Amino acid sequence: MMTHSNETGVAGPQTRRTLLARAAGLGVALIALGAAMPALAQEGASEELIAAAQAEGTLTYYHTSPIDLTNNWTAAFTEKYGIPTQNVRGPSYPLWERWLTEERVGQHIADVIQITDTVLIEAADEEGLIADYTPPSAAGIRPTMKKEGVWYTVFVNAMGIAWNADQVTEEEDAMLREADWSVLTDPRWAGRFATGTPASGGSSYSYVYMFLGGERDQFGPEFLEQMAELNPQVYESKAPMYDRMAAGEHAIVDQASQSDMGSFYLRGAPVRWVFPSPTPANLTVQTISENAPHPNAARLFQEWATSPEGQAEWFKYAGVMSAREDTVDPRKEAGADWYQEDWYADPEELYLDYLSDPAYVDPAKPIIGEWNAIFGR
Repeated sequence: MMTHSNETGVAGPQTRRTLLARAAGLGVALIALGAAMPALAQEGASEELIAAAQAEGTLTYYHTSPIDLTNNWTAAFTEKYGIPTQNVRGPSYPLWERWLTEERVGQHIADVIQITDTVLIEAADEEGLIADYTPPSAAGIRPTMKKEGVWYTVFVNAMGIAWNADQVTEEEDAMLREADWSVLTDPRWAGRFATGTPASGGSSYSYVYMFLGGERDQFGPEFLEQMAELNPQVYESKAPMYDRMAAGEHAIVDQASQSDMGSFYLRGAPVRWVFPSPTPANLTVQTISENAPHPNAARLFQEWATSPEGQAEWFKYAGVMSAREDTVDPRKEAGADWYQEDWYADPEELYLDYLSDPAYVDPAKPIIGEWNAIFGR
């Protein structure tokens, strides 16, 4: 049965809503991190929605973020509302295809879906598979980081180059600290380097798009051909690539996200990372399934995830950038964790132009085929 959001935010029965034409263009401004953590605003969910969500008793969350980070993050939601979450993690595109297939055959499992490709969400919305819900707290999300009623950014991630400090020499460590992207073509990394396929998900696709799409004149296929000559190990998902780099199986990896590297750092892994310019960044966003088995829990979770409290919860586990201006990482001003390290520097120039690039929204995603040909996939 189809559901909708009424004025109280509580889901009830309804026929399928009229599909609205959605604009594909999107622009994102550079994030400026503030100096201090403000008091968290009391935004939010109505008592009626909370009660309805608690009566449903559970939530199923399909997500692309590392499982340990996500378990910690959603545990805060469970502690606050008493609603346990079933977290199902997978690479972005395969997980999305799984959800689409389930929905199309009437097997409704996921309540909330997290992904790094807004184009796919908007296509599913046109198909009638996305719930129309605007959480009150989402008023604080930057206007360019949401599509009202459809998807909302939960965090922003910069991507650079990471290395295992135990697997490089002092000379290599010094070189990496000052590296631009050309370091990925240095012959010294032959057999010591790993990368991820752009077919794995939106973050990998947006990363590769900079080289083969938006900044093709600066990089282009010749640059990637030099990388491919080093015979890097190619991963279908970035999570195991990061794990094995942190464990010492690879000296360096690309597509190294701030959130994942921060998590390894906090666990004591010998990881370091750098952000050459321009630095690809991606939005990690959430949407609610139109046929969510637990629609009220889904709406409550979306409300919490977009609130200052939900956004700030990520700072305990990762180095993400918030989608809210009023929610910033307090460790930066305090000079704590990786901010105290002499090797660390914030990205100077985020590459987000792809979000307003018409070629980026091409559903055929031709750069995947081009990348596969270069890397012999």
